[in-house]
Amino acid sequence: MIGALRLGIVTIGQSPRSDVLPDFIDALGFLPAFEQLGLLDGLSCEGIASLAPRGPDDQTLVTRLRDGTEVKLSEKSVVERLPLAVEEMERRSVDFIVLFCTGEFPPVESRVPVLYPSAIVSAVVSAVFSSKKNGGARLCVIAPASEQIPMLARKWGTAGVTLLFESLSPYTSGDSELLDCAGRVARLQCDMVVLDCIGYTEKVRAAFAQATGRPVILPRSLLARVAAELAAG
Repeated sequence: MIGALRLGIVTIGQSPRSDVLPDFIDALGFLPAFEQLGLLDGLSCEGIASLAPRGPDDQTLVTRLRDGTEVKLSEKSVVERLPLAVEEMERRSVDFIVLFCTGEFPPVESRVPVLYPSAIVSAVVSAVFSSKKNGGARLCVIAPASEQIPMLARKWGTAGVTLLFESLSPYTSGDSELLDCAGRVARLQCDMVVLDCIGYTEKVRAAFAQATGRPVILPRSLLARVAAELAAG
């Protein structure tokens, strides 16, 4: 299928995601024909602002605009708009769809497979820790924004491990913030680190791996490797 593959890429921000594609293509191992679509494509600044979280019970998702600006969206607004993006990708005759977001979403009905990074990362973490006694492993999850930590605590609460959290924006943090965060995580003595956002880069993964000496899960590359397996069929 690789030669004729047509891949659909959906981001909750604006397309194209030029910040994600280089690492994604490297991990994929080949350059497919692809379509990109963002849930915020074509929206005005006012339209984007209307999708922001409205209160403490409105969960936050973090993404990127075409110009690199970080924006925070209401999870509810993303859930409402995602089926329309999947339908559009079906009209573009893609073979399968990858979602450039690690948020947890209700499955969207589709005629083609939709790969959700959150499900893939969670499955890998569960597999790695399946032989550990309950509470015997320590998992550190890196969030794009501190206000997401309660949501991520619920998301990862079924992993059966001791959870620790740090926050680091993949879009606004510089090298000093990255190294400071990696140093704090190293002192936590975790068994594994999960970078819980598609915006984190290979550079960020390498910094955490060097600081901690532990495995670091980078969702964009893991997503690409699963996509490559599907494409090989």
